[in-house]
Amino acid sequence: MNNIGSKLKNGLGKAVTYFILLSCFAVLLIYLVQRFGGDYAEQKIQEQLELSGLAPFVHYESVHLDPFTLTPSLENVSFGNEYSPWLRFARISLNSYPIKYPDLDVDFWIQESPIDSLSRDTRNLMRAAGIETLLGKGSFTSKVEGNKVSSSFALDIKDIGKLAWASDISVLDKTIAMDNLRSDVIASFALGQPEALPIIYGDAIEVHSLKVEYEESGLIAHLVPKSAISRDSNENQLNGLKYMSQALGLAPANSKEAEQIAETLLTFLKQPEKLNLTLSPSSAISLKELALLANEGTLYKDSKMELSNK
Repeated sequence: MNNIGSKLKNGLGKAVTYFILLSCFAVLLIYLVQRFGGDYAEQKIQEQLELSGLAPFVHYESVHLDPFTLTPSLENVSFGNEYSPWLRFARISLNSYPIKYPDLDVDFWIQESPIDSLSRDTRNLMRAAGIETLLGKGSFTSKVEGNKVSSSFALDIKDIGKLAWASDISVLDKTIAMDNLRSDVIASFALGQPEALPIIYGDAIEVHSLKVEYEESGLIAHLVPKSAISRDSNENQLNGLKYMSQALGLAPANSKEAEQIAETLLTFLKQPEKLNLTLSPSSAISLKELALLANEGTLYKDSKMELSNK
């Protein structure tokens, strides 16, 4: 019995020793992965920022590499001016690593930001939305197959709402780099000039489909309170929305398309929940053609656009 007990004791001692050694090795491996993998990830991320032209706009404190998922993340990121940025992010995680250029799979968390810590443009938008602190999260994915690009975006802003869009496009000009295209899209919207895209890429990009969805959680209630809607008659409100459709190039004010747009929007404004916009042309349509349809005032009908609050 003493011999058996002695063997068990020795075996247990060896097992404990092996466990400690393996634990030390695992800790060392995790450190090496974080140390050298993080350096490599930061180098690649910086290269992509330089290539995309976004380096002057993206400022970050550090790069963290998860040793178990090998997911690199930018920590404490400011986008725009370093001291008065458009947005501040607590973290931006690249879910695909090594980076599978030109595909992207990104999650991000908007850092809780008081209104006075952001740029003048962002402050103006926050005041219009009736919020003093910006907080949210989102994701962006983009997959390239040949000349086709499928992308999706989701954004959830506290006390504002949820925005999601998905698109399928074709890039016809092979000389266009995805880095440049993405940076131009970001820059055009950040600067409030989306109309620049048809000018730059009018004949080079065709749209197969587009879907946009907004779910209300405070924005519309602040911008268009129910008291403002109840003060005017339905007829006046509908007419105002019809002329808005005409001004935006969607449809003539006296058309059935403008009437459908106005009725859908008024229903949404009276009870803001969800609003959906889809664009599904019979065949792919270029950005230039979309701009021309808007100028002619027939964008809604001729691009097979549909607005609904379902």
